[in-house]
Amino acid sequence: MNEETCQIVIVGHSPDKLVFSIDKEYFNKLILITDKFDSPLSGSEKALKTDTFLKNLYEKRQFEVEHKQFSFSVEYKPIAELTHLIFQQKLLGYDDVMVNISGGLRYIDIWFYIACAITSTKIIHGDFIYREDIEIGIHKNNELATIHLGDITSKQLEFMELFFQSFESYDDFFNVQSTYEQNSLLTNLKEFDSIEQVLTTLQRIRGERNLSRGAINGLINNLKKISALNIEPQEENKKRISLSYIGIAFFLNKIFNELPQKK
Repeated sequence: MNEETCQIVIVGHSPDKLVFSIDKEYFNKLILITDKFDSPLSGSEKALKTDTFLKNLYEKRQFEVEHKQFSFSVEYKPIAELTHLIFQQKLLGYDDVMVNISGGLRYIDIWFYIACAITSTKIIHGDFIYREDIEIGIHKNNELATIHLGDITSKQLEFMELFFQSFESYDDFFNVQSTYEQNSLLTNLKEFDSIEQVLTTLQRIRGERNLSRGAINGLINNLKKISALNIEPQEENKKRISLSYIGIAFFLNKIFNELPQKK
């Protein structure tokens, strides 16, 4: 039985270039990603024209096509957005998900690379044929080797759950009817003003008093090493502690792998 494949594509300014690359891959569904904001830096207007062209082209070819908008102007946020989108597609039954960065700007490509490394997702970029700096064809798509960035532990997972509002199950994070922005669990995160506040909260949840400040410090330092937390100095030697977008991506990867297998 053939696997259902979803190709996620960053939309750039050159529609012909993207068609060369997209057409080199087998896929059933195409998701086109553009900037949510009208940003001169990302060339939103040109990208939207390319997006319209590609959407019309592949719908005429009878492909399922979706358009999504990511927050390219918010540093690191696309890492969490792409991670969330990848897992939603897997829950929808797409066994194979690939990410095409042939049309992306470098800083966006880097963010997408990080998300693919965290989620072990195939990421590709076109090896184009050029004439006078213009793409006139393609040799193939190169698959980029991703570095394994590791995983979070069960204790780190429990700690990271402190930053989210209450939820009934991990499925709530991947509601396929909602985008990342529409899911309040992902957009309405908690922050802590001190390690003592984190310690008190975790003690209350666990119903035990034998947790030490040193143990919490250890968790925080280990998560900070993988850029999962934002630590901002405050007055009176306090620290504001919040979950970063990279931390959200690690969290989503961990809980997705703990969901019951969907058939």
